[in-house]
Amino acid sequence: MTSSSSLGKKTAAVSVLIVLVIIMSPAGIRPTSAQEMSHVCNAREFDPEDHRRVCAYHLLDNLLGWTDPLPVGEFYDDYDCDWGKNTVYGYRMRENGTDAALCLVAAKNILQKKQCVNRIGGRAWGEGCYMRFEIYPIVIEKN
Repeated sequence: MTSSSSLGKKTAAVSVLIVLVIIMSPAGIRPTSAQEMSHVCNAREFDPEDHRRVCAYHLLDNLLGWTDPLPVGEFYDDYDCDWGKNTVYGYRMRENGTDAALCLVAAKNILQKKQCVNRIGGRAWGEGCYMRFEIYPIVIEKN
């Protein structure tokens, strides 16, 4: 009876050890430069149904590019919005390396879908990349 009890304790100890190794394993949790992003968004917001949001999305898509791999270097672009009533201007820079390409994708995600949604401008940057957009003219709407 002692050996079966001892075997049960050893099995439990091994199970706990395996779970701890899995939890504390560094595999898959190493932060990359694309995850360590900084950003600043313009404080001015517009209504989520405002068409300027779509215009900013188009510009950010164009800045990211439609080629794989993402071209290295600087790229400026603008997008005419609402038949000339607004223009979205943008800029992006990418250094060489895979992390820099992932950094640009993360920057676009921050500007387009997360922190800077419905803003008239914003910028995001990390190691190896920088992306920004601004919508002009800046119209201050009265509440």
